[in-house]
Amino acid sequence: MKLIAGPSTCRRLRRRFTSDQILGYLRALDRSGLSKVAFAREHDLTYSVLLRWVQQRGQLPPRGRPPKLREVPLGSWLGAGGWAAEVVRPDGWTVRVAAEAPAILVEQLLGAC
Repeated sequence: MKLIAGPSTCRRLRRRFTSDQILGYLRALDRSGLSKVAFAREHDLTYSVLLRWVQQRGQLPPRGRPPKLREVPLGSWLGAGGWAAEVVRPDGWTVRVAAEAPAILVEQLLGAC
């Protein structure tokens, strides 16, 4: 690790990480069983940066292809009248859609999530 030393200060140089490196650290954190503090210390990471990565985890670009959606007829199960759909992502984001929503809008919403 490189340090910048001045007359009264000593601080780290800012390191840059690629998305793949960040995902690698997050996967290693999940597998490690360590606290975030211990993991950051063990991997020479700044704790606040690791916390930001954990908080933004759901906002990183998805890996692989997006899921394919298909229509599932639920009318007979739900009875007459409109219904709404709800999609909840692992990071807590929720998308709720009214029955009257155009399919293109639903597709755009899910693509943005």
